[in-house]
Amino acid sequence: MGILAFSVLFFAEGYRLNLTNMKVVKTGILFLSSDPRGATIYLNDKILDDKTPNAQNLSAGNYNAKIEMPGYKTWSAAFKVNAGLVTEFDQIVLFKENPDVSNLTDQRKIELLNSPVDFLAGTNEKNSLIDNGYEIWQNNNLVTRFSTPINNVVWYPDMKHILYQQGKEIRVIEISGINDTLLTTLSTETPIHFTVNNRGDELYFLDNSQYKVAKIR
Repeated sequence: MGILAFSVLFFAEGYRLNLTNMKVVKTGILFLSSDPRGATIYLNDKILDDKTPNAQNLSAGNYNAKIEMPGYKTWSAAFKVNAGLVTEFDQIVLFKENPDVSNLTDQRKIELLNSPVDFLAGTNEKNSLIDNGYEIWQNNNLVTRFSTPINNVVWYPDMKHILYQQGKEIRVIEISGINDTLLTTLSTETPIHFTVNNRGDELYFLDNSQYKVAKIR
């Protein structure tokens, strides 16, 4: 086998030469995909040439990734890459840094806001969502724990994120418990009713007796 052919096979099988100790190491793959696409990727604080979606062949070990796009909140995660396996973040949702908030006048959207929110959870047992005022649980798995009370915990349409109210804020968090993100600020700490449309880009809520819509995506 020629040197070139051997090198192609060598890399295709997920092996790399560690130039520090001159040893051959088995690598893993990191896959990142965001909505919207085309976000800038930082891996261990170093910017990558390619944007999302992106796959990287990496040596096994611990990493930090950050996804940025102008006008959107930063997404970040700490994770471990294992040799011979794929570490995948294919449900990254980027939310707007400063969502436009306006009065909601569309009667169909007001009806959606006033309808029961349980329909988003469906009837599948794995989608059970429970909060006790300080914790969020998905089935028997603890999503996160808070030091200050929360209320009105509901699913985001992709069933990978959870919305909740904490004081004057409506926030969203991933079911893995990372990227706890502010969506909008309210005029009162009184528990309010809110929901999101099926596309997940509009948040509807009732604040101080006024129907509002926030463009969160």
